[in-house]
Amino acid sequence: MRGKLLVFFLLISTITWSQNGRVLKGKVVANSKDLQGINIRNLSSKREALSSEEGFFSIKAKPGDTLLFTAVQLKSKKTVVEKEDFDYLPFVVKMELMVTQLKEVVIKESVSAESLGIVPKGMKTYTPAERRLYTATTGSGFVSVDAIINAISGRTSMIKKEIVVEKHQTAQRKLGNMFDGDFLIKEFNIQKEYIDGFIVYASENPKVKQALKEKNKTLVTFLLGELATEYNKFFANAK
Repeated sequence: MRGKLLVFFLLISTITWSQNGRVLKGKVVANSKDLQGINIRNLSSKREALSSEEGFFSIKAKPGDTLLFTAVQLKSKKTVVEKEDFDYLPFVVKMELMVTQLKEVVIKESVSAESLGIVPKGMKTYTPAERRLYTATTGSGFVSVDAIINAISGRTSMIKKEIVVEKHQTAQRKLGNMFDGDFLIKEFNIQKEYIDGFIVYASENPKVKQALKEKNKTLVTFLLGELATEYNKFFANAK
């Protein structure tokens, strides 16, 4: 008789637990330091709870209930509670960070230190070689002993040559960005193996440099056409 009563009470307890549920203790795991305030909603019973700073939470549930986890910085997640989830504590729920893809931003104006207000408008800018020359000569506003030593040692002359090379390289880079190899081959009949040489040749032309400085692509194209004729004629005569 006593055994039957024990079985009866266990059955009643199981039925009651299945109907009313019990507290489920869990922890949210995510690649984020901010795990506080994650909303946990039992969609079956409409009960709600919030996670702690470490991601721990407690909510009343029963097997078969669906829990919804939501947070601003995390992707929403639904999970169905199983009977075993009450046995292995804490009940771990993995969530992923919310990745917001920005719309394409088109910048219509060039961004520079001047446009951002970092330097005054119209202020002269220097290339690295020009800054070295400025420092090596009269950077402080008067002819220093260093400037005299640099002039005697030839360092000043060397830096001036670096500036010339630097300007050629800048022009070459601008030409390469403005016109690709296929365009030069198609429009100016430049042979593929001579494209790099043509860019170097054109970058040393004063008129091309000035047109590049003024960002006048139409004029640069016209000048390249003239230079290409001379360039191709040179290789034709060399054969």
